[in-house]
Amino acid sequence: METTLEIANTLGRRSMATALGVGMTTISAAVSDGKFPASWYLTIKALGAKKGVKIPDGLFSFKGVAA
Repeated sequence: METTLEIANTLGRRSMATALGVGMTTISAAVSDGKFPASWYLTIKALGAKKGVKIPDGLFSFKGVAA
């Protein structure tokens, strides 16, 4: 999995939104931007671990981290 779109499709946007406490449009906006907010890191990593999905650190908006 290399893109936010692939991650969102695999984890499920509704599952992500519920776990993060945000709306579906917020998830879609992040997918469209191609980066997840850094504050979502732990939650998305945990969701990925439950499904056996590796989540690249470069998909998050950390300062100084290249994709």
